[in-house]
Amino acid sequence: MFPIEIPTRLRQDQRMTAQRPELVCLDFDGTIMRYDQPPDHFHPDVIDALNRLQEANIQWISNSGRDFVSQLDIIGHSRDAYGLTAMPLAILHSESYIHLRAEDSYSGLDHWNEGMKADLESLQVRLVDEIKHDIEELVGRHESAQSIYYEQAAVFTHRGHEDERHRFITELHAVLEAIDGAHVIQNGEFIAVIHQRAGKGNLLRAYLEYSEISPSAVLAIGDHDNDITMLDGRVTPHVACPGNAFPPVREVVRQAGGYLAEAHGPSGTVEALQFYFPDILKTEFQTV
Repeated sequence: MFPIEIPTRLRQDQRMTAQRPELVCLDFDGTIMRYDQPPDHFHPDVIDALNRLQEANIQWISNSGRDFVSQLDIIGHSRDAYGLTAMPLAILHSESYIHLRAEDSYSGLDHWNEGMKADLESLQVRLVDEIKHDIEELVGRHESAQSIYYEQAAVFTHRGHEDERHRFITELHAVLEAIDGAHVIQNGEFIAVIHQRAGKGNLLRAYLEYSEISPSAVLAIGDHDNDITMLDGRVTPHVACPGNAFPPVREVVRQAGGYLAEAHGPSGTVEALQFYFPDILKTEFQTV
């Protein structure tokens, strides 16, 4: 499956001066997933790369908005049907929670998870009790918007034009000014209000602190708006995205001095992994 050529200028010099990470943090959807042969699983090239990295003692963790069960199912199918041997050291899920690998299973990081659950539930009580009417007035003004209130999050869908969706989010921020700790995350047409302690960046930071892993030893790769907080350079200096990542994601990765792949989707993720680990993944870099 290797090598994949990466035709770009100056990347060889960048690779020579950068400190190589020891841990890879990966988003799922749009970043490493394959959907054309259900059930969903990791792209075979990603599986090959992760297996090779593990053989070289480079580990990985997941950081997806999917819940724990969904991620575990995908990981299991990628293992059983497609040969994944590199199991993640941790599963960061639902923008909020952490599960750690213990031999062949995963257990919750209780002190973090319990505190996060309490914060999320307390925030949602305030949203419903204090500003639900204002939120619903906002939703009513946007024909393409719908809302649903869960115990730990208020979730919205907005299937309108991107400009209209951005206006909705701007107006939602204004409504949420009345609630301390409220934070908006977006993944395409899906928008959620969660606690400001949650989100992928904070989740990755909490895992690194617990594991006593230096941020400079981590490479984070993602492609959607909800990945921005782990890709903007504030958690780790090593960041990357596929070539078809959302424009705001490409911009924050560029500003952070990260790696913008030319290939799309999982191929772009493999390209980024090859950039950081060329001796393990055996690729030729051109300096045309």
